Amino acid sequence: MVQKSDVNQYWFNQEDLIKPIDWEYIRSLSEIIQDALELYMRGEISIGKASEIARISYREMDMIRVKARIPIHI
Repeated sequence: MVQKSDVNQYWFNQEDLIKPIDWEYIRSLSEIIQDALELYMRGEISIGKASEIARISYREMDMIRVKARIPIHI
């Protein structure tokens, strides 16, 4: 489960973001999607792999990423 205390493990620095991550929205998602986002934010998997883990389409996962204001990792 995504927790703010884990932010030091992410590949991005939250202070560098134009808009802060929407943690409230992330916490409203199913646990499997939260887990997939957590791995993605840590840079351990791609957004495509995150969508596979969450069992949703790539497009849906990327839309969730955008709505949560999580930066894209390429």
